[in-house]
Amino acid sequence: MARINLLDWREELRQERQKEFFITLFLMVVLAGLIWFLVHTVMASRIESQQARNQFLETELRQLDRQIQEINKLEKQREELIKRMDLIQGLQQSRPEVVRMFDELVHVVPEGINLSSWERKGTNLTFTGQAETNPRISEFMRKMDAAERLNTKSLKDVNRDEKGVPAQNFVLEAEQQTPGVENVQQEGGQ
Repeated sequence: MARINLLDWREELRQERQKEFFITLFLMVVLAGLIWFLVHTVMASRIESQQARNQFLETELRQLDRQIQEINKLEKQREELIKRMDLIQGLQQSRPEVVRMFDELVHVVPEGINLSSWERKGTNLTFTGQAETNPRISEFMRKMDAAERLNTKSLKDVNRDEKGVPAQNFVLEAEQQTPGVENVQQEGGQ
């Protein structure tokens, strides 16, 4: 049998395998680097895209906040205008009532009564004046109760004036009524 030295062949095969291993290792490292780079690029683009969307949403939210503020401001202006319109409408409706109340007051005040002042707060009226006698004040109150637009609430103060001509100073509280308004309110409540 012939002696053949296989060590050189084995050594060459080992070197060839080691070379193939390092080439494969290098290709795997390059492939892993490419995969990492691709994953990193994709994730970076997604993050950038999400940040762009977040920025867009933030600008839209700021615009919506401005619009909400404008809407709230417009609603306040609208409420103020409605209040003004209601006030003006109430004043326009009550304008003829003052004239009618004065007309009625002329018919209600009997002879012997001198009104020195009167004050109106809402529908409450306060009359200050002088009467010749107490029965004149009573007559004034009865006529006021019988009137369509006036109603006596209370006689606050009666003093005898000792200076000059004897007279009775009085303060009378009354309420102004608008015919038809109470009827509408009562019908609406039933």
